[in-house]
Amino acid sequence: MIRLTQRLINHGVFGLIFAISMLALLLTLFPTPRWSSFFPTAVSAMVTGALWLAYWRGYEWSRYALVALLGLVVVFSINTVYVRPYFNHLVYTIPALALVLTGPVWVLGSALVMLAAFAYRAGGGPYVDPLELTTFCIIIGGMVFSRLAVDSAQRLEAAMREAEEARRRAEQRERDLSAQAEELAQRNAEQQHLLELVSALETPTIALAEGVLLAPIVGALDTRRAQALTTRLLNDASARRARHVILDISGVTSVDTQVAQALVQTARSLSLLGCQVTLTGVSATVAMTLTHLEVALDGIHTVRSPQEALMSR
Repeated sequence: MIRLTQRLINHGVFGLIFAISMLALLLTLFPTPRWSSFFPTAVSAMVTGALWLAYWRGYEWSRYALVALLGLVVVFSINTVYVRPYFNHLVYTIPALALVLTGPVWVLGSALVMLAAFAYRAGGGPYVDPLELTTFCIIIGGMVFSRLAVDSAQRLEAAMREAEEARRRAEQRERDLSAQAEELAQRNAEQQHLLELVSALETPTIALAEGVLLAPIVGALDTRRAQALTTRLLNDASARRARHVILDISGVTSVDTQVAQALVQTARSLSLLGCQVTLTGVSATVAMTLTHLEVALDGIHTVRSPQEALMSR
Protein backbone atom coordinates (compact mmCIF):
# COMPACT_ATOMS: atom_id res chain seq x y z
CA MET A 1 0.00 0.00 0.00
CA ILE A 2 1.41 3.39 -1.07
CA ARG A 3 1.52 5.94 1.73
CA LEU A 4 0.76 9.40 0.32
CA THR A 5 2.82 12.14 1.85
CA GLN A 6 2.21 15.86 1.40
CA ARG A 7 5.12 16.05 -1.01
CA LEU A 8 3.71 13.26 -3.20
CA ILE A 9 0.33 15.01 -3.24
CA ASN A 10 2.02 18.27 -4.26
CA HIS A 11 3.81 16.48 -7.10
CA GLY A 12 0.47 15.07 -8.19
CA VAL A 13 -1.06 18.57 -8.34
CA PHE A 14 1.95 19.90 -10.27
CA GLY A 15 1.67 17.02 -12.70
CA LEU A 16 -2.07 17.47 -13.16
CA ILE A 17 -1.76 21.19 -13.86
CA PHE A 18 1.13 20.59 -16.26
CA ALA A 19 -0.90 17.94 -18.09
CA ILE A 20 -3.88 20.33 -18.36
CA SER A 21 -1.63 23.09 -19.70
CA MET A 22 -0.19 20.71 -22.34
CA LEU A 23 -3.69 19.62 -23.31
CA ALA A 24 -4.73 23.27 -23.65
CA LEU A 25 -1.66 23.85 -25.80
CA LEU A 26 -2.68 21.00 -28.11
CA LEU A 27 -6.22 22.37 -28.36
CA THR A 28 -4.83 25.67 -29.66
CA LEU A 29 -3.30 23.74 -32.57
CA PHE A 30 -6.03 21.22 -33.37
CA PRO A 31 -8.30 21.05 -35.20
CA THR A 32 -7.66 24.66 -36.27
CA PRO A 33 -4.52 26.53 -35.15
CA ARG A 34 -5.22 29.61 -33.05
CA TRP A 35 -1.91 31.36 -32.88
CA SER A 36 -3.19 34.21 -30.75
CA SER A 37 -3.85 31.69 -27.96
CA PHE A 38 -0.95 29.38 -28.72
CA PHE A 39 1.89 31.59 -27.49
CA PRO A 40 0.36 32.59 -24.12
CA THR A 41 -0.64 28.96 -23.53
CA ALA A 42 2.86 27.74 -24.47
CA VAL A 43 4.42 30.23 -22.05
CA SER A 44 2.06 29.11 -19.28
CA ALA A 45 2.92 25.46 -19.95
CA MET A 46 6.67 26.21 -19.90
CA VAL A 47 6.42 28.20 -16.67
CA THR A 48 4.32 25.46 -15.06
CA GLY A 49 6.87 22.83 -16.06
CA ALA A 50 9.74 24.99 -14.79
CA LEU A 51 8.00 25.45 -11.42
CA TRP A 52 7.40 21.70 -11.17
CA LEU A 53 11.09 21.06 -11.88
CA ALA A 54 12.06 23.64 -9.26
CA TYR A 55 9.84 21.93 -6.69
CA TRP A 56 11.37 18.58 -7.67
CA ARG A 57 14.78 20.04 -6.86
CA GLY A 58 13.60 21.17 -3.43
CA TYR A 59 12.63 24.81 -3.97
CA GLU A 60 9.53 25.19 -1.80
CA TRP A 61 8.73 28.68 -3.10
CA SER A 62 7.60 27.13 -6.39
CA ARG A 63 4.33 26.03 -4.72
CA TYR A 64 3.40 29.62 -3.92
CA ALA A 65 4.57 30.84 -7.33
CA LEU A 66 2.27 28.31 -9.05
CA VAL A 67 -0.74 29.49 -7.03
CA ALA A 68 0.01 33.13 -7.87
CA LEU A 69 0.58 32.34 -11.56
CA LEU A 70 -2.66 30.42 -11.98
CA GLY A 71 -4.51 33.17 -10.10
CA LEU A 72 -3.29 35.70 -12.65
CA VAL A 73 -4.20 33.36 -15.52
CA VAL A 74 -7.75 32.83 -14.21
CA VAL A 75 -8.32 36.53 -13.49
CA PHE A 76 -7.06 37.88 -16.83
CA SER A 77 -7.86 35.04 -19.22
CA ILE A 78 -11.55 34.52 -18.45
CA ASN A 79 -13.94 36.50 -20.64
CA THR A 80 -15.98 39.22 -18.94
CA VAL A 81 -19.13 37.58 -20.32
CA TYR A 82 -18.54 34.65 -17.96
CA VAL A 83 -17.87 36.91 -14.97
CA ARG A 84 -21.38 38.33 -14.91
CA PRO A 85 -24.33 38.30 -14.43
CA TYR A 86 -23.96 35.15 -12.28
CA PHE A 87 -21.51 34.29 -9.53
CA ASN A 88 -18.73 32.40 -11.34
CA HIS A 89 -17.51 29.51 -9.26
CA LEU A 90 -14.06 29.76 -10.84
CA VAL A 91 -13.44 32.06 -7.91
CA TYR A 92 -12.98 28.90 -5.81
CA THR A 93 -10.37 27.27 -8.07
CA ILE A 94 -7.32 29.15 -6.79
CA PRO A 95 -8.27 28.83 -3.08
CA ALA A 96 -8.80 25.10 -3.69
CA LEU A 97 -5.34 24.90 -5.25
CA ALA A 98 -3.88 26.85 -2.33
CA LEU A 99 -5.66 24.44 0.03
CA VAL A 100 -3.53 21.59 -1.32
CA LEU A 101 -0.23 23.32 -2.08
CA THR A 102 0.16 26.02 0.55
CA GLY A 103 -1.60 26.80 3.81
CA PRO A 104 -4.54 28.52 5.54
CA VAL A 105 -3.20 32.05 5.02
CA TRP A 106 -2.82 31.52 1.28
CA VAL A 107 -6.27 29.95 1.07
CA LEU A 108 -7.88 33.00 2.66
CA GLY A 109 -5.68 35.52 0.83
CA SER A 110 -6.20 33.98 -2.62
CA ALA A 111 -9.96 33.75 -2.02
CA LEU A 112 -10.20 37.44 -1.12
CA VAL A 113 -8.04 38.45 -4.11
CA MET A 114 -10.13 36.35 -6.52
CA LEU A 115 -13.39 37.74 -5.10
CA ALA A 116 -12.13 41.31 -5.34
CA ALA A 117 -10.87 40.79 -8.92
CA PHE A 118 -14.12 39.21 -10.11
CA ALA A 119 -16.18 41.87 -8.35
CA TYR A 120 -14.11 44.61 -9.98
CA ARG A 121 -14.54 43.13 -13.45
CA ALA A 122 -18.26 42.58 -12.92
CA GLY A 123 -18.78 46.02 -11.38
CA GLY A 124 -19.95 44.48 -8.15
CA GLY A 125 -22.92 42.51 -9.41
CA PRO A 126 -23.47 39.07 -7.83
CA TYR A 127 -20.14 39.23 -6.02
CA VAL A 128 -21.50 41.69 -3.45
CA ASP A 129 -24.80 39.88 -3.00
CA PRO A 130 -25.22 38.99 0.72
CA LEU A 131 -26.42 35.46 0.00
CA GLU A 132 -23.53 34.76 -2.37
CA LEU A 133 -21.07 36.32 0.07
CA THR A 134 -22.43 34.17 2.90
CA THR A 135 -22.00 31.05 0.78
CA PHE A 136 -18.52 32.21 -0.20
CA CYS A 137 -17.53 32.76 3.42
CA ILE A 138 -18.85 29.34 4.46
CA ILE A 139 -16.95 27.54 1.69
CA ILE A 140 -13.70 29.44 2.19
CA GLY A 141 -14.00 29.11 5.98
CA GLY A 142 -14.43 25.36 5.55
CA MET A 143 -11.31 25.26 3.39
CA VAL A 144 -9.28 27.22 5.94
CA PHE A 145 -10.37 25.05 8.87
CA SER A 146 -9.86 21.84 6.90
CA ARG A 147 -6.31 22.95 6.07
CA LEU A 148 -5.69 23.79 9.71
CA ALA A 149 -6.94 20.32 10.68
CA VAL A 150 -4.72 18.67 8.05
CA ASP A 151 -1.67 20.63 9.23
CA SER A 152 -2.38 19.67 12.86
CA ALA A 153 -2.78 16.02 11.89
CA GLN A 154 0.48 16.11 9.92
CA ARG A 155 2.33 17.71 12.84
CA LEU A 156 0.86 15.13 15.20
CA GLU A 157 1.88 12.31 12.88
CA ALA A 158 5.38 13.75 12.56
CA ALA A 159 5.64 14.03 16.34
CA MET A 160 4.46 10.42 16.71
CA ARG A 161 7.02 9.25 14.18
CA GLU A 162 9.76 11.15 16.01
CA ALA A 163 8.61 9.69 19.33
CA GLU A 164 8.58 6.18 17.85
CA GLU A 165 12.02 6.70 16.38
CA ALA A 166 13.27 8.02 19.73
CA ARG A 167 11.78 4.96 21.45
CA ARG A 168 13.52 2.63 19.00
CA ARG A 169 16.81 4.46 19.51
CA ALA A 170 16.37 4.25 23.29
CA GLU A 171 15.63 0.52 23.11
CA GLN A 172 18.62 -0.03 20.83
CA ARG A 173 20.82 1.98 23.20
CA GLU A 174 19.51 -0.06 26.13
CA ARG A 175 20.35 -3.28 24.29
CA ASP A 176 23.81 -1.93 23.44
CA LEU A 177 24.42 -0.89 27.05
CA SER A 178 23.21 -4.29 28.28
CA ALA A 179 25.54 -6.04 25.86
CA GLN A 180 28.41 -3.79 26.93
CA ALA A 181 27.62 -4.46 30.61
CA GLU A 182 27.64 -8.21 30.00
CA GLU A 183 30.89 -7.95 28.05
CA LEU A 184 32.42 -5.81 30.81
CA ALA A 185 31.30 -8.27 33.48
CA GLN A 186 32.80 -11.12 31.47
CA ARG A 187 36.06 -9.21 31.06
CA ASN A 188 36.13 -8.42 34.78
CA ALA A 189 35.63 -12.10 35.58
CA GLU A 190 38.41 -13.05 33.18
CA GLN A 191 40.65 -10.35 34.62
CA GLN A 192 39.93 -11.55 38.17
CA HIS A 193 40.74 -15.09 37.12
CA LEU A 194 43.99 -13.92 35.57
CA LEU A 195 44.86 -11.94 38.69
CA GLU A 196 44.25 -15.01 40.83
CA LEU A 197 46.36 -17.08 38.43
CA VAL A 198 49.16 -14.51 38.48
CA SER A 199 48.97 -14.36 42.26
CA ALA A 200 49.29 -18.16 42.44
CA LEU A 201 52.18 -18.18 39.98
CA GLU A 202 54.12 -15.34 41.60
CA THR A 203 53.87 -16.85 45.10
CA PRO A 204 53.84 -20.65 44.55
CA THR A 205 54.22 -23.18 47.33
CA ILE A 206 55.80 -26.56 46.74
CA ALA A 207 55.57 -29.54 49.11
CA LEU A 208 59.11 -30.95 49.45
CA ALA A 209 58.33 -33.50 52.15
CA GLU A 210 55.76 -34.33 54.76
CA GLY A 211 55.03 -31.05 56.56
CA VAL A 212 57.68 -29.11 54.57
CA LEU A 213 56.75 -26.33 52.11
CA LEU A 214 59.08 -24.44 49.74
CA ALA A 215 58.11 -20.91 48.71
CA PRO A 216 60.47 -19.57 46.02
CA ILE A 217 60.25 -15.78 45.68
CA VAL A 218 61.22 -14.24 42.34
CA GLY A 219 61.39 -10.56 41.46
CA ALA A 220 60.77 -7.46 43.53
CA LEU A 221 58.48 -7.41 46.56
CA ASP A 222 56.06 -4.51 46.92
CA THR A 223 53.28 -3.95 49.49
CA ARG A 224 50.63 -5.79 47.48
CA ARG A 225 52.82 -8.74 46.69
CA ALA A 226 54.10 -8.97 50.28
CA GLN A 227 50.52 -9.13 51.56
CA ALA A 228 49.64 -11.74 48.95
CA LEU A 229 52.73 -13.76 49.90
CA THR A 230 51.85 -13.73 53.59
CA THR A 231 48.20 -14.62 52.96
CA ARG A 232 49.01 -17.45 50.59
CA LEU A 233 51.69 -18.97 52.82
CA LEU A 234 49.42 -18.82 55.86
CA ASN A 235 46.57 -20.50 53.98
CA ASP A 236 48.80 -23.21 52.45
CA ALA A 237 50.64 -23.85 55.71
CA SER A 238 47.36 -24.21 57.59
CA ALA A 239 45.71 -26.34 54.90
CA ARG A 240 48.71 -28.70 54.55
CA ARG A 241 49.54 -28.75 58.25
CA ALA A 242 53.09 -27.66 57.51
CA ARG A 243 55.67 -27.59 60.27
CA HIS A 244 58.54 -26.17 58.27
CA VAL A 245 58.41 -23.41 55.58
CA ILE A 246 61.46 -22.62 53.44
CA LEU A 247 61.58 -19.13 51.88
CA ASP A 248 63.98 -19.12 48.95
CA ILE A 249 64.96 -15.56 47.91
CA SER A 250 67.64 -16.50 45.40
CA GLY A 251 65.44 -14.96 42.68
CA VAL A 252 64.92 -11.63 44.48
CA THR A 253 66.71 -8.93 42.50
CA SER A 254 67.00 -6.37 45.26
CA VAL A 255 66.45 -6.13 48.98
CA ASP A 256 65.53 -3.01 50.92
CA THR A 257 63.88 -2.19 54.22
CA GLN A 258 60.44 -2.89 52.84
CA VAL A 259 61.42 -6.35 51.58
CA ALA A 260 63.13 -7.20 54.86
CA GLN A 261 60.11 -6.09 56.88
CA ALA A 262 57.86 -8.16 54.66
CA LEU A 263 60.01 -11.26 55.23
CA VAL A 264 60.05 -10.69 58.99
CA GLN A 265 56.29 -10.17 59.05
CA THR A 266 55.73 -13.37 57.04
CA ALA A 267 58.04 -15.35 59.36
CA ARG A 268 56.28 -14.07 62.47
CA SER A 269 52.85 -14.91 61.02
CA LEU A 270 53.99 -18.45 60.17
CA SER A 271 55.50 -18.86 63.63
CA LEU A 272 52.07 -18.20 65.13
CA LEU A 273 50.89 -21.30 63.23
CA GLY A 274 53.73 -23.34 64.77
CA CYS A 275 55.90 -23.36 61.65
CA GLN A 276 59.66 -23.11 61.59
CA VAL A 277 60.84 -20.63 58.95
CA THR A 278 64.12 -21.02 57.06
CA LEU A 279 65.49 -18.40 54.69
CA THR A 280 67.64 -19.67 51.79
CA GLY A 281 69.29 -18.20 48.74
CA VAL A 282 70.78 -15.16 50.46
CA SER A 283 73.48 -13.86 48.12
CA ALA A 284 76.53 -11.87 49.16
CA THR A 285 74.98 -8.68 47.79
CA VAL A 286 71.73 -9.24 49.67
CA ALA A 287 73.65 -10.08 52.87
CA MET A 288 75.66 -6.86 52.61
CA THR A 289 72.48 -4.87 51.99
CA LEU A 290 70.71 -6.37 55.00
CA THR A 291 73.77 -5.67 57.14
CA HIS A 292 73.97 -2.10 55.91
CA LEU A 293 70.26 -1.61 56.65
CA GLU A 294 70.81 -3.16 60.10
CA VAL A 295 67.81 -5.43 59.59
CA ALA A 296 67.53 -8.19 62.20
CA LEU A 297 65.86 -11.30 60.83
CA ASP A 298 64.71 -12.48 64.23
CA GLY A 299 63.20 -15.92 64.32
CA ILE A 300 64.35 -16.75 60.80
CA HIS A 301 66.93 -19.51 60.33
CA THR A 302 69.18 -18.99 57.28
CA VAL A 303 71.01 -21.53 55.14
CA ARG A 304 72.48 -21.47 51.68
CA SER A 305 69.98 -23.61 49.77
CA PRO A 306 66.70 -25.51 50.20
CA GLN A 307 68.72 -28.77 50.14
CA GLU A 308 70.67 -27.66 53.22
CA ALA A 309 67.43 -26.69 54.89
CA LEU A 310 66.11 -30.21 54.34
CA MET A 311 69.35 -31.76 55.57
CA SER A 312 69.33 -29.63 58.75
CA ARG A 313 65.83 -30.76 59.80
